Amino acid sequence: MSISSVSRLLLGAAVVGLVLAAPAGAQSDEQAVIAVVNKFFDGMRGKDTAMIRSTVVPSTVLVSVGGEKGLGDPSPISAFIERVGSRPGPGGDERIKDPVVHIDDGFATLWAYFTYTRGGQTTIDHCGVDLFLLRKSADGWKVFYVADTHRTVGCKPI
Repeated sequence: MSISSVSRLLLGAAVVGLVLAAPAGAQSDEQAVIAVVNKFFDGMRGKDTAMIRSTVVPSTVLVSVGGEKGLGDPSPISAFIERVGSRPGPGGDERIKDPVVHIDDGFATLWAYFTYTRGGQTTIDHCGVDLFLLRKSADGWKVFYVADTHRTVGCKPI
């Protein structure tokens, strides 16, 4: 095999590697975004406030949409984490199904149907849609905004 043939072969292999690596990186980021959100919920279930904090930036805001008011008042993540950690009994169980993740550079959204069961209970308390906004930096993907809807009828188990 001539040097030019080897060069072409190596160049072709490099191009194929780059083409295949791009979707793999995107898939890896998508899995990482889902993992961060699931870790957030694991922290809720375990009432592990440090775990929840590890998934968010300190300025994270939560807001709910629904009910008579339509749009709830924004709440700082610190207040939410304090409530989770101070409630008696087991933590609540929030689960998501079929999350849809969109990523552009260091910005990601996760949209998913969810169900929530209060700690120690077996029936769904409420359900709706969760929307998480995340940013990526040197410390990985972190949540910076959470919005959700709440309803108590028509909730399908996950």
